[in-house]
Amino acid sequence: MRFSVLRTLVLLLFSLVLLSACNRNSFDVDVSDIPKPKVHISDYGSALFSINRDSLAKGLQTIQNKYALFLGTDSLSDEQINQLSNYVNDPFLDELFASYKIKFPSLLPLEDDLVDVFRHLLFYYPSSKIPEVYAYISGVQGPLIYQDHILVLGLDNYLGSDFETYAKMGIPRYKIRAMSPDYVIKDVALALSIDKITAPNADGTVLDFMLYEAKKLYFVKSMFPKIKDQILLNYTEEQLRWFAKNESELWKYYIENELLFKSDFESINKFINDAPFTSVLGNNSPSRTGVWLGYQILLRYAKNNEVTLTEILANTQAQEILNQSKYKPRR
Repeated sequence: MRFSVLRTLVLLLFSLVLLSACNRNSFDVDVSDIPKPKVHISDYGSALFSINRDSLAKGLQTIQNKYALFLGTDSLSDEQINQLSNYVNDPFLDELFASYKIKFPSLLPLEDDLVDVFRHLLFYYPSSKIPEVYAYISGVQGPLIYQDHILVLGLDNYLGSDFETYAKMGIPRYKIRAMSPDYVIKDVALALSIDKITAPNADGTVLDFMLYEAKKLYFVKSMFPKIKDQILLNYTEEQLRWFAKNESELWKYYIENELLFKSDFESINKFINDAPFTSVLGNNSPSRTGVWLGYQILLRYAKNNEVTLTEILANTQAQEILNQSKYKPRR
């Protein structure tokens, strides 16, 4: 009797261990052996807008060496000083700066998240060079610039979905959703992925673009495992529930309409690119359904095959990935 009870307990414990292993997040790698890189966001926006406007030329001299990336190393001409004066005295930009300081009272939390991303980058790509990081007020002209190991963050592009100025500028609501602080790290990781994933040819199929966009998301998740699905996929909770409810029917629609192997611009635009919704699936449907499906396929591919991150990103054989994923939608 005792042996029977003990055997039952052992089997139960073994089952729980297996269940735990199956549920373990495969993105959670151990980076404890990776030294924390020194990350400091040089806040050019705050330095520039905090200069006394009555002595701008003198103030610019005090910050020029630190922010030579923006101001150069040569003495500023009268024309350059006038341009910078117009810049900091522009009411629109001044409003952006004031709102930025409210939304980002400290950049330390953002620096901590960047440390996390860069440690994961070094885990997968040990020879990577950690970029210098700057913040500035872009005039909502673009979230970031990444080039030559320099990362420039236009943090006025992340003032929150409730920042009324975005709507007044005519930015569509579905785009404004991604203009909040939660999306900064995602966009940084996306920028880091650019030279690590080969884009499909112009005549690529819908499946090619599905998996290309999915690889970007997979890379982001690998660099920042704690990112929430809502942020990673850029969907509302309601839209994620739509996918959970309609995954099987969605995949059936793709198969019956032979969408995977179409290569026309209209199909790629309709199922890959951002929009308020997917017109052929109804006004309540999310957009980018192909990207969502591609990510599900890539997750199954990674789960069902002994492949590393770099191998996943390097594989450009879309049909092979689909076949080896053994993807079957949930019913």
